[in-house]
Amino acid sequence: MDVVERIAMAVRPHSYHPIIAYIGVLPAHRGNGYIDEILAEGTRILAAEGVDRIRASTDLGNVPMAKAFDRAGYVNFERSLNLVWD
Repeated sequence: MDVVERIAMAVRPHSYHPIIAYIGVLPAHRGNGYIDEILAEGTRILAAEGVDRIRASTDLGNVPMAKAFDRAGYVNFERSLNLVWD
């Protein structure tokens, strides 16, 4: 089992809104295009579960991940602001 298979197998549908919210690529392996393959595999796994809509989420400043979602055909439809009261 290669790295992509091991990472993607952790993706499972949530009962309310299936989501791909975090994909990590070790720094030594960044810049090699692995993110597209990992995202595609996670998307395939969720689609195979029969979900009709898959959401994705990333921090606003994570431009490489946002671009990967765009390349994979995900559509940006909302932004979220999380505030914490200390």
